[in-house]
Amino acid sequence: MEALKAWIREQGIVLGPEFLRVDGFLNHRINPEFVQLAGQGLALAYADRGISCVLTAEAAGNVIAYEAARRLGASAVYAKKGQAVTMSNAVSRRIHSPTKGIQQHLFVCRDYLGPGERVLVVDDFLHRGTTSSALADMVAECGGELAGFGFVIEKCASGGRSVLERFAVPVVALAPISRMDPESGTIAFAA
Repeated sequence: MEALKAWIREQGIVLGPEFLRVDGFLNHRINPEFVQLAGQGLALAYADRGISCVLTAEAAGNVIAYEAARRLGASAVYAKKGQAVTMSNAVSRRIHSPTKGIQQHLFVCRDYLGPGERVLVVDDFLHRGTTSSALADMVAECGGELAGFGFVIEKCASGGRSVLERFAVPVVALAPISRMDPESGTIAFAA
């Protein structure tokens, strides 16, 4: 995953010790080559886990979840931010968005996630772990089996990994960041 780290180091913009701007290639303008590399990395990490569904939260994780699911031969489901009038039989969780600074509701329809599914929760970032934890709780409520978590970027100092430990499943981050310096713009990756 050295290619992903090089990409992040070259094109990511450090906005502060907790915030990294990657919207030029990952979550606003999408670079298909970057997404292919990330999806391949996550699929390789979970190739032997019998994944049948990849779950993410709308919207930044959608392309990563799709690519990982495609490579795993699984379906991709995303939790919607808000319940459409056409959605019934849904489970929901309220989460705090650190990048938007607001509370949001996530909804997943039980028609698309249920018993018998082996689920990989995927997102672009592992920061504080609240979104992924909420998604994992939704998997359990729907009767699915959580198989693991996968992230493109982990902000190691934010404690998200420790929040996910209660689920006792693997947590994979392709580009774990140990430190970001807004003064110099440098990004240090964990070993």
